[in-house]
Amino acid sequence: MKKEEVPDQEELKDKTVATVTVKGNTDTPDLSDLSGEGTKPVEEVVETNKVYTYVEQMPSLPGGGGMGAIVSAIQKNVRYPAVDLRNQVEGKVFASFTVDENGDISDVKIVKGISSTIDAETIRSIKALPKFIPGKQNGRSVKVSFTVPVTYKIQ
Repeated sequence: MKKEEVPDQEELKDKTVATVTVKGNTDTPDLSDLSGEGTKPVEEVVETNKVYTYVEQMPSLPGGGGMGAIVSAIQKNVRYPAVDLRNQVEGKVFASFTVDENGDISDVKIVKGISSTIDAETIRSIKALPKFIPGKQNGRSVKVSFTVPVTYKIQ
């Protein structure tokens, strides 16, 4: 292995650094005239229809309280279907929904259900939630997707 010695300041005093100007790559576009024609401001380029699963500021209900408050609000809205009460149907339903930039709920779906009547009641209960405070990413309101567990237990 070749060891290269670094010269000290005294050795470099009378040396010439460079006498030839080196030309760079000449086939690059000329950026001296950036009039702005044909370009969009950065704000417009951001994807507006992307749905996030986690953002800097998650959507919340007007009273606050995070995910726990959302689940309990859904459970407060639920009316246990009579047929499922008679048949002693219990368990957890996993539902997903999206809170858009305005705080409205959309795309309510059952990810894992128990029975068609309980699944329908869970969807109705989620759609009955009040308007959310929208989630924010980089200071902008964005769509955020949630998946929540709703427990059905006969008291």
